[in-house]
Amino acid sequence: MNSNEEILQTAGETFEYANIYVQKQIDLLKLEGAERVAKSTSSIVTLAVLAFLATMVTVMLSITIGFALGEALGSYALAFLIITGVYTLFGLLVYFFKKQLVTNPILSVVLASFFD
Repeated sequence: MNSNEEILQTAGETFEYANIYVQKQIDLLKLEGAERVAKSTSSIVTLAVLAFLATMVTVMLSITIGFALGEALGSYALAFLIITGVYTLFGLLVYFFKKQLVTNPILSVVLASFFD
């Protein structure tokens, strides 16, 4: 009898240790998931801030070039039309090559930060 009780007690302790181990593993997976989400979000926010700043620089530079080109050509309307044409051409190139220029690099950054 005594032996049976010891076996049951040992089995109960083993079950409790296994239960604790499983809970710790679940907690570890949650923490790892939260870390990956935080890193991915951080990368996306950084990329968005850099894109915003690049946009602001581009706008200011475009206005400056437009006025300088307008002085040289004698027509501000023609100068800004030329700048608009350049941006339209650039936009078409990005549209036609969006997978190579936009999708793949962003996907690489997000996946690298997620699986790092």
